[in-house]
Amino acid sequence: MDIREHDLPGVGKKFAVTTNDGDRMTIIIHNSGHREIYHFERGEDYPAHAVRMEDAEARKLGAILGGAYFQPVVAESMEMVFQQLAVEWLKVGAGSPLAGQSLAEAAVRERTGASVIAILREGNALPNPQPGERLAAGDTLVVVGDRAQVGRFGDLLRGSARDG
Repeated sequence: MDIREHDLPGVGKKFAVTTNDGDRMTIIIHNSGHREIYHFERGEDYPAHAVRMEDAEARKLGAILGGAYFQPVVAESMEMVFQQLAVEWLKVGAGSPLAGQSLAEAAVRERTGASVIAILREGNALPNPQPGERLAAGDTLVVVGDRAQVGRFGDLLRGSARDG
């Protein structure tokens, strides 16, 4: 996928996206928070479809596309690597030393280098959890970092920490 970013002074940012299959979209994120998505038919210079979303709608769509609401069975433990980026869905077990701790108390990022970007709990998604958010047994954590960082996080979650 090719993504080109352009500043739009006084408006926001524009992202020109071409997928691996050659589909083209333009996404404009306005300073006001709303987004516009334009889809182009192949070989056309003018968009065939346009969608306008408010900030909250766009964030929810992003969470859906990112897998926060549903993961196909094949992606359950799949690691998505984009250059050095690894994203993993890890379950907090009943015996995890992190269960009951807040993200700040667990010092996950400081100890492993990985970041928790969402918590999936009882059918709800908590994107971008705050440091005071407490982890509970049964939570699924969406963790991002490089392979080693995500591995260290998994070890910490299971109680076999190798900080670093």
